[in-house]
Amino acid sequence: MGTNGSSIWTDSPAGKQIQQRLSEEETLHSIHRLLDRIDTLEKAVEKLTILMSQGPGLLSMAADTIDESYRQAAQNGIDLEQRMGVALQMAEKLTAPEMLEKLDGLLNLANLGPGLIAMLIDSVDEEMRKAHSSGMDVNQLKEYGKLIGIALSSAKAMPESKVSGIFGLLRALKDPDRQRAMGFFMNFTKAFGSNIK
Repeated sequence: MGTNGSSIWTDSPAGKQIQQRLSEEETLHSIHRLLDRIDTLEKAVEKLTILMSQGPGLLSMAADTIDESYRQAAQNGIDLEQRMGVALQMAEKLTAPEMLEKLDGLLNLANLGPGLIAMLIDSVDEEMRKAHSSGMDVNQLKEYGKLIGIALSSAKAMPESKVSGIFGLLRALKDPDRQRAMGFFMNFTKAFGSNIK
């Protein structure tokens, strides 16, 4: 054994085994991989340290953004606290057992929807066949249906007509389109009345 304290362990049998192991290629590769992992770990710790040092600033920015959104909502007349309260009430109602049963029933009804629609179409077809066989002109009825739809859309797009009193009504009836509609309506009431027994 040497006089130097550091050479004592290398002269022992255990020290010689460690030295032999350290000189093996596989051990050197394992040490190399371990050093790489330590480098990766150091980099991760460094990034985490940077992130932690920036954390208060990031939290402050997030809080400022939320505050600004809250202020803008308040300026637009939106009470976020009230809306959150309403949303929580809605969530409570929607998750109540009786509501879940109703929603389940609604979903089951939606699954039956295509069949119900087919039945409805079949019923309408059957009624149309009956009307046709009783002498009603089904095509003419369809045309009147189209005309009614067009008239409703046009009337909705027009500015509101204000009729005040009987004289205002009489002035409005001077319009030829209204006169035609009134004439048709009068003929309809006569024909309908003649068929009522």
